[in-house]
Amino acid sequence: MAFISRFKLPIVVVMAIGLLAATEAMAAAHESRDAGDFSYIVGWETEPAYEGFPNAVSVRVSGPLDTIGGALFEGGALQPGEEYTFTFGHEFDDSTVPYHNHLSPELGGTVMVMDSAPDGDVEIEITAEGYTPADVTIRPDVSVTWRNVADTVQAVHSGEGQMVMDAMGMDGDATASYAAADADEHPHEADAAPTGPIEGLDGALQVEVTHIPTGSTQTLTLIAAFRDPGHYVAAMIPTAPGAYTFHLSGEIQGAEIEESFDSGPGTFDDIQTQASIQFPLEVSAPRELEGAVRGAEDAAAFAEEAANAAADDASSAQTLAIIAIVIGVGGLSVGGGGLMIGLRRK
Repeated sequence: MAFISRFKLPIVVVMAIGLLAATEAMAAAHESRDAGDFSYIVGWETEPAYEGFPNAVSVRVSGPLDTIGGALFEGGALQPGEEYTFTFGHEFDDSTVPYHNHLSPELGGTVMVMDSAPDGDVEIEITAEGYTPADVTIRPDVSVTWRNVADTVQAVHSGEGQMVMDAMGMDGDATASYAAADADEHPHEADAAPTGPIEGLDGALQVEVTHIPTGSTQTLTLIAAFRDPGHYVAAMIPTAPGAYTFHLSGEIQGAEIEESFDSGPGTFDDIQTQASIQFPLEVSAPRELEGAVRGAEDAAAFAEEAANAAADDASSAQTLAIIAIVIGVGGLSVGGGGLMIGLRRK
């Protein structure tokens, strides 16, 4: 096994930390889930995640968006060549906003808003057949522009189009008469902002972290991340590689929640060994060093016990030898005395 001196080890560790910091720019793998009235994005705060490095359980909580047609925005009737622009602010962060063509409600798409998306404004073309591209991903505070490139009037409104059709009792044959009317003349629900990230949950949620290979568990309290609404974290240092489960519990806006999230493909990362980011030499992980130290301590303790036992045995043998010598000397003295007495009698 390659030998790393105590002077070189810090350099290797610094290199590993630098590599880890570089990976933070990569898109993080988290699990997104809608459950009940809330949406969750759960994973490790820093991914890829490695054993022995500071990390945290990351939980983002947001409320449902209002999908009533036009509740978030409505572009009205767009003549050929006209466009409509809407800016998705931070209140839409970690949200997916559906939209539809109010003149052809069966046509629609989505705008996903997340910090890891590419920067820059986005343009979507409206045709008689739909939107191109229909589904886009943007950063908060980025604008989306819908441009009518068809030769007929088109429209764009927030919400799910099929829901609008069902709510009005319409079917596919009725869309022609509906399209003849100006979209702005149709009543909509009052303008509303999405619930977005849910704040005020500092200390209200707990996460039970389970290391699946060993079954070890620990319950942590989630606290609000600094200047990041709706984001809650629980700091920890995962010390063993493998799969983990996060069991989220607590209360959100009066509702009791119980949700479990398992690491793995398609969700968030398993914890990886440090060896995968070490270069040019591999060093033992803290758990391996600790195991080696414990083994050495156990071996030393056993050796000490054996030495003590041997010393005890040697001491006992020495005592017995001294007693034997004394007895032997005494015997010789008695024998010598008897011999002298016998010679005098003669």
